[in-house]
Amino acid sequence: MVIKMDNKFGQRLYIFFGFIFLLFSGIFGISSITRGVFPTGQELVMFGISVMAFCLAYLHPQFKENDERSKLIREKGMFYSYFIIVSILIILSGLFQFNVINLNGIQTVYLVETLIIVTVFLSFVVLSKTIIV
Repeated sequence: MVIKMDNKFGQRLYIFFGFIFLLFSGIFGISSITRGVFPTGQELVMFGISVMAFCLAYLHPQFKENDERSKLIREKGMFYSYFIIVSILIILSGLFQFNVINLNGIQTVYLVETLIIVTVFLSFVVLSKTIIV
């Protein structure tokens, strides 16, 4: 049995998951603050996933058709995201070098993972507003 999704159902599903992950992020954040070890990292990843879900809810009608415009948005979004992510990594390495931020290994991995997720999907949203084919 194949479930056929229309635009509204797909968007609502992404929005539902966005709020679920945002709720998880809030719960993890509050629990880590009460333990005195904020940020542990998981709350950052959950927040990144909620941003991704909200971006996909916005992009669902455009990406569903898989036409030339959606392919162009994906292609340019990944191209621009690459340079933004490299710039973020250079800035983070400088902050670590001069002891401006002090995170352990897993927190650093979670931070970079969240920044990559947010950067890629927000660049898709920005480009979807600017690219008109």
